[in-house]
Amino acid sequence: MERSLLQWRLLPLLALIASFLSVFFASRSYEKETQCSLLPHDHYWISSKRILTPDGLISGSVEVNGGVIVSVVKEEDWYKEQRSRVKVTDYGEAVIMPGLVDVHAHLDDPGRSEWEGFPSGTKAAAAGGITTLIDMPLNSDPSTVSPETLKLKIEAAKKRILVDVGFWGGLVPDNALNSSALSSLLDAGVLGLTWRLVVASYKYSLLNGITKFGFTTLV
Repeated sequence: MERSLLQWRLLPLLALIASFLSVFFASRSYEKETQCSLLPHDHYWISSKRILTPDGLISGSVEVNGGVIVSVVKEEDWYKEQRSRVKVTDYGEAVIMPGLVDVHAHLDDPGRSEWEGFPSGTKAAAAGGITTLIDMPLNSDPSTVSPETLKLKIEAAKKRILVDVGFWGGLVPDNALNSSALSSLLDAGVLGLTWRLVVASYKYSLLNGITKFGFTTLV
């Protein structure tokens, strides 16, 4: 009887240890992933039977040199003697296409990373073929509504993102009709300004004033 009770008392402890180990090894694995590259070569080709171009799908190869795509060639233009000189990765039937851009992402970092954060959000984006995220401004704490809070957002993103990330600036009552504050926010690096639905009369004032900045406005 005592032995049985001891076993039952040990079960929660074993579960706790197992949870700790899974988190530990997962974090170690994530560190390794962020420190390496699938294609560590400076000059290489990636090939596929399905490459999406402005003219449609082709079978061919994409040349990358110094992190920049320098050419896209059809299969019939791809010479075998060239293939032997450079690193080539063949993706078979997998689609090679331009990265997608998500202009309405909620990364919630800093302040609400338990909901979503830079590591998890950008990792999910990369897995789905999204190479650029534009983060909405009002879900983090503090919100991205001033140069100071934008700086906090940028600091939180350093060494924690797996795709390109940009930021919207938020229009809120404290800055919406302050042209100096909005100019400072735009100059600090936000890609545009956005706000939630407001009453028609207030929105008209905002639209009437925002045109002078010449930047993107997201409603």
